[in-house]
This record gives sequence, structure tokens and C-alpha cells, in this order.
Amino acid sequence: MLEKLSKHPSDIAKSAVEYLKTVEVSDKTKQIYIDVLSLFLESLLSDATAVIESADGEYLLSDNWDDYYGGVISNFIDWWLPRKVMGSETLQARAPGILRKWIKWSYEKDCFEKERYEDFLEALPRGKVKEINRIQKAGDLLFLLHTPNPGAWMTGDYKKIVPITQNKVPEAMKEGYMKVIRFEKNAIYLEPLEGGAVGPVMLSKQIVAVLKIGDVMNVTVGRFGKKWKVLESGNVYVDDTIF
Repeated sequence: MLEKLSKHPSDIAKSAVEYLKTVEVSDKTKQIYIDVLSLFLESLLSDATAVIESADGEYLLSDNWDDYYGGVISNFIDWWLPRKVMGSETLQARAPGILRKWIKWSYEKDCFEKERYEDFLEALPRGKVKEINRIQKAGDLLFLLHTPNPGAWMTGDYKKIVPITQNKVPEAMKEGYMKVIRFEKNAIYLEPLEGGAVGPVMLSKQIVAVLKIGDVMNVTVGRFGKKWKVLESGNVYVDDTIF
């Protein structure tokens, strides 16, 4: 994996390789460090203007530390990583701390100026792990809302799975990324990307207790009479990561 990182001409990749050589932890923990930094570089490769194509057709990161500010860190933690490693709580929880240590090491090695260093750190507040755990819990509870027996998917016992739409077809449906804009007892109102409001969307006391105004969820909801229900769901994201 370090050999793969070293292919990139970017000084970001170079600092990642050198930093990983200094990390003295167990092999299992070291792999987590490698995975986090490799995934961070992979996220940067999604910007076509930041890469060059090698002779063998491989896309390599060419942008350097000086081409980025804190937004690239928060985008990775809040948006890109949750989509990439769905179900991997360890990587999502450990990523902020690992990035903090790497960024601090890189600053001490004069990879960038103090202003940029402070901007990077501001994108990694120390309460980030707690917030990640909250968002993960919200996503898990949301999934259980429309899939009360998720284990049946694993065992192939599909007879135990009764879709919400089996006995009644929704009168209307909405899907995509929607922001939580209001709570109403055990229900919420959502704002789709195109604007407007959808609701009340019936949830549960447990989910409402975890969610916050501004959270964004990837869902499919259906209207049954005056109320909406969640039919399918993906990740939940913190405010300002989608809209």
C-alpha cells in the first residue's frame, strides 16, 4: 500500500508515506492508519483537475498541500468517507484522530504554513468522533425502522420480511437527499434538494432523540394519507455536507 501511495507526485502523498513510517503501533492499528490516509488521497482523486495520467494510464494526484484548505478535510470526514465505507464504524471513528496526528506531523515538517495548518485543524474539531457516532446511530435506527428483521436478509429467510408497501401502495413518493427542518413529536419534516417540505414523516422516539435540525438523510419516503413513512434509507450526514 505504501508503494502505491509513493507513486503520486503530490507532496501530500509523500508526507503520508513518510509519516506512516514513523507510526509505531500494532500491525492491526497500523493498517487502519494506512487505510485512512489512502482513502483520503483517493477522495482527492475524484477531482479531475487535481490529477495527471501516468504513462500506464493510472491517474495520480498532482495537487499539493498548498492547493487545499480545511474544506477538503471536512468534506472527506462528513461526506466522502461515510459513503465509501458504509458499515465500517472503526474507520469512520478513527479517521479524525489519525488525520489530526498526520496534519500536525506534516506541519512540523514544514509542509505548509501555520494559517493553513490552523484551517485544517478547525475542520477536525475534537468532538468529531462523538458526532460521527451520533450520525451512525441515526442511520442504523432509520434502517431498522423499515427493516425490522435485517438478519433475515443474511439468512435468506425472506418470508420474515414484510415490506411496508405490501398491503398498501403509497399515494406519492419522494427520494434523495433531504434535510431535517422541523420536529413534531415523533415525526419530522424534510426539505428535498429542490426545496419545499415533506412531512410529517413518521419515525420513532429513539430516532428523533438522535437527530438534529440540519441533518441530511438519503431516503425514500411514501405518503399514506396525511402521513409519510420511510420506505428505504441510506446514510445520515451532518449539516452542510450536501446542501
